[in-house]
Amino acid sequence: MFSDGHLLLADQAATDRGVHLELHSDMNTLIDANREMQSVWGAPMVPIFNPSQSDLSADNAFWISGRDDNGMIVATQAARFFDMSATCAAEELSSLRLFFADPAPHIAAGARCTVDCPPARAITGRVTYSGGGWYHPKFRGNGLSRILPRISRALAYSRWNTDYTFSVVETVLVEKNVYRSYGYRDHSPSIVLSGSYREDMQLELIWMRTETLLADMDDYVAEAVANEVRNTEATETKLAPPRRQGNNSRS
Repeated sequence: MFSDGHLLLADQAATDRGVHLELHSDMNTLIDANREMQSVWGAPMVPIFNPSQSDLSADNAFWISGRDDNGMIVATQAARFFDMSATCAAEELSSLRLFFADPAPHIAAGARCTVDCPPARAITGRVTYSGGGWYHPKFRGNGLSRILPRISRALAYSRWNTDYTFSVVETVLVEKNVYRSYGYRDHSPSIVLSGSYREDMQLELIWMRTETLLADMDDYVAEAVANEVRNTEATETKLAPPRRQGNNSRS
């Protein structure tokens, strides 16, 4: 089962990479960070996490910042809770309610989300949408994409006792297996978002049930502990004095 130890271990893994994590409930500061780093971020924040377009509060959303030793934001990850007891992810996507508090003006302006993705209909109940992930180019490739999504999912589960966690990602992230570094095992096409906040996008659904979330955290911790043991043993081997062969003293 999930415990605070899981979070502490993942947080330490980020610190070991020179990234210091902080939890935020004010989503406006995520938008500020996105605008500040736009030259390297390259894309606007998804409206799901934008308070000017979605109904966000400390009760249904948070984000995590990662700062380098100079205090610059170099990583982000966010989570949003949805009560889908009377609906499902497919309906929330196709109606644009997932993205906007008031979809009507966006639909009138031509925004569409076409969902031909059967697994999206099975995602219902207490649901977390996980996204807003970004990593500064100088910190890519060092494992942060394995750390922040897991911390975010664990926090969301502990706060909201969710049944499902899901996201939608560009197809290239599935083709390159990047989504697996986030901890997801399942993916499914086909979702097309057009006429909205970005250029038309071909997206895939990635998701996990709570049982998978907990098993993934256990696997992550077991792997991290095993690596720590191997590193400790290697260090001790290097530091250990060489054994003396035979007895060189003269009688």
